[in-house]
Amino acid sequence: MFEENDVQILLKFVDSQFTEGTLDGKFYFSRNRYFIDLEENQIDKGIGDKREGNWTRAIDPKEEKFFISTENGETFPLNFEKAVFRQTYEGLKDLPICCFVLLSLKEDFEVYEEENKIFLKPEIEEKLIEQFENRDLIVITDAGELFNRFSTACEKENLNRMRGKVTYYDDEVEQHPLSQEEFDKDPAKALFYKRKFFEFQKEYRLVIKNNHQSDRILDIGNVRDIAYNLGKVAKGKSLPIEIRYREKTESDG
Repeated sequence: MFEENDVQILLKFVDSQFTEGTLDGKFYFSRNRYFIDLEENQIDKGIGDKREGNWTRAIDPKEEKFFISTENGETFPLNFEKAVFRQTYEGLKDLPICCFVLLSLKEDFEVYEEENKIFLKPEIEEKLIEQFENRDLIVITDAGELFNRFSTACEKENLNRMRGKVTYYDDEVEQHPLSQEEFDKDPAKALFYKRKFFEFQKEYRLVIKNNHQSDRILDIGNVRDIAYNLGKVAKGKSLPIEIRYREKTESDG
């Protein structure tokens, strides 16, 4: 869901070779296992997450005790300062995901009233450039319409789907935002919660809830009326994201 009383901007960063196809409406969905394997293979961590889809529970050693049992029946207490219980469903690895960046006007931009302009905060811009250098930046001007076309395409192919903003939390000390009951009832919901370490990603996800044997492309139809390529992301250059505003006048109605 998009938040009320805020202007939010949906972005898609795409390898240049796939930009035209994306604008034609062919959106690439990577299976969740791609993001899990990506962290394992990365030298510099920061994009892939081996705990994608995990449900976690912080364990308080003052409230819960663990013991080691030997073959002859003896037990010994296991001492620890903190621990985290993690649970996932194997089937989540094969759910296709399409990732976007969702920016908030209130949280991610700075207003320069003397220029009637709004600029992306430098620290946000730096992280986006670091993640998506050499990719093309596509801005979605009507996210609601994009989501409608996503739903229509899924209905045509009898695909179950979910979409939403990713929530970030500290899995070492905080309980998972989903209850155990919610997770057991619909494990796919866990794909919208990630470790706080990744909050710089500012991610919004479209998820197909049907297991696939491979990644897939979902054709939602031409999106050139609601999506525009702003060009390649490059180090040393500012992202081409600038918002101009003006006071409402009587002629605006």
